[in-house]
Amino acid sequence: MIGKILIINPFGVGDVLFSTPLVSLIKKIYPGCYIGYICNIRTKDIIETNPEVSELFVFERDEYRALWKSSKVSCIKKFFNFWHEIKRRKFDVVIDLSLGKEYAFLCWLAGIKERLGFNYKGRGWFLTHKIAFNGFNDKPVSEYYLDIIRLRFDASQIDRPQTVLFPSPKDEEYIGNFLKESGVKEEDILVGIAPGGGISFGAKEQERRRWGVKEFAGLVDRIVKKFNVKVVLIWGLEEEPLVRKIAESMTERALIAPNTRIREMAALCKRCKIVICSEGGPLHIASSQGIKTISIFGPVDEKVYGPYPPSENNVVISSDVDCRPCYKRFKLSECNTRKCLERISIDKVFDAVCKLM
Repeated sequence: MIGKILIINPFGVGDVLFSTPLVSLIKKIYPGCYIGYICNIRTKDIIETNPEVSELFVFERDEYRALWKSSKVSCIKKFFNFWHEIKRRKFDVVIDLSLGKEYAFLCWLAGIKERLGFNYKGRGWFLTHKIAFNGFNDKPVSEYYLDIIRLRFDASQIDRPQTVLFPSPKDEEYIGNFLKESGVKEEDILVGIAPGGGISFGAKEQERRRWGVKEFAGLVDRIVKKFNVKVVLIWGLEEEPLVRKIAESMTERALIAPNTRIREMAALCKRCKIVICSEGGPLHIASSQGIKTISIFGPVDEKVYGPYPPSENNVVISSDVDCRPCYKRFKLSECNTRKCLERISIDKVFDAVCKLM
């Protein structure tokens, strides 16, 4: 009987959200099991309120690097204290989503007998159950994660769980106060626009994943005129200048969301009838709330990184240029154009909005 299971995912918002169906599947197989979860500081808000996770452990590499520079002794002490706490929990199984060898090694040292994960580039030395893996290539990321649990458990009779994120009452209150102060009433129809997409590509490559400012502005103007709705521009880390440029390029008026953490963004998306966005974290945050989405994909493969599970309420728009997707095996190919995004017209996205509205 499996009593305690540890999940490790050190990556970004989308990746951690993609792992929530895995958490739900484990709970369906073993309803009474204890689930621990290791993530970084940026994604802890996703797991913190998940009722199916028993305990959250935050392992932030940047904190250890900074501490190492100031005090190597303190860094080593903090590191060993963290893994001592993991060892004290006496986990039976670890599901390592990190793609490396370090976490599996540390879990071996911590006495976790069964270690499941991906054998990426031959790094699965310390895994007891592993899947040959060369990248997320031909199906949703969540399906790859679910494949790992099937190495050890029979999940053939269980339906695919949803991607989930649970805003707290405090998160809901924060967004409620913003909307009230902005003059948004309960009966008002609210449309969310999330043009950014997160920071996973790095600052130099962000524009390669974003539809244009003029296109977003033109789309919003048409939506407001056609449907007489209120629009809120949603932004994440380092994206406020982008939404302000869009607002300045519009003829109609839009609200600009306040600074939001992940769960607060989820609470805001939950209040919207539809969210129109670039691919990336905000898309998956909106999708986790059961909200209709229209997402615009450029260099990234929607079959892999699209909303999960696929649904007629989650419309993906892309162009048919033969060079896309050019983001493969965690690398973005060099490209001097944005034709995969530039060939997506306002008309095409607006037609999708009309169908969903």
